Amino acid sequence: MDEQVQEILDILRQHDISYWLDSGTLLGLMREGKLLEDDEDIDIGVWSTEETKVKKLLPFLRGQGYVLYSASYNGLIFKHNFIPRRKGLRKIDINIFREFGSHAWCPMYYFKVNPVKQNSGLIKNAFLASIKGGTRHLWKQVNARVPVHVAIDALPWRAFLNIGTWWIPTPYFKNLQYHHEWQASIPADWESYLKFRYGRWQEPAHDWVFFRDDRGVREIRPGELTVSRQRTL
Repeated sequence: MDEQVQEILDILRQHDISYWLDSGTLLGLMREGKLLEDDEDIDIGVWSTEETKVKKLLPFLRGQGYVLYSASYNGLIFKHNFIPRRKGLRKIDINIFREFGSHAWCPMYYFKVNPVKQNSGLIKNAFLASIKGGTRHLWKQVNARVPVHVAIDALPWRAFLNIGTWWIPTPYFKNLQYHHEWQASIPADWESYLKFRYGRWQEPAHDWVFFRDDRGVREIRPGELTVSRQRTL
């Protein structure tokens, strides 16, 4: 197990926080036996019932040399991101899920400056790519230095972000197991979960874009998604 991952999991256990390894972290460990080399985050999921315990964890991780970045939607905190001051360490990404019917949901977002289309002109391509790179670089530089809280559905942030929803069948996160080799909590039906998220998860996808290819993502805001689901019930 990666030393940083083990340290974080030990801290979660010390604070009695129920969690599961998720997304690229789970994919890397189960497919390759290690973290993905190009993955900058350690992905952890928790239910909203653990939120009070997670809040108590924040000052502890600050004392361990992490800078806190948090995000909210409609007044609800849904993400805590811990950015290490030391080089060579990965960010810790904790997503907070809530239950709606048969699904677990959590807001997600990405910058509106998307990967450019192939039929765009070269000058336009370069211009948009430079804007995207500069915006992301500035975002990371600010996050790495001072605690930041972002209400993604409020100005000025909503002007720069596309907002969607992680929309995952509840049983994947309700039924967990302790993986003795990794000494970590993971979805019990992890193979089905990885197939749901990534399709042919056993094979690396070099052109992967999460908001385009991840089957757990819905390109619709959480409030709009839950309202539309209620109307179909």
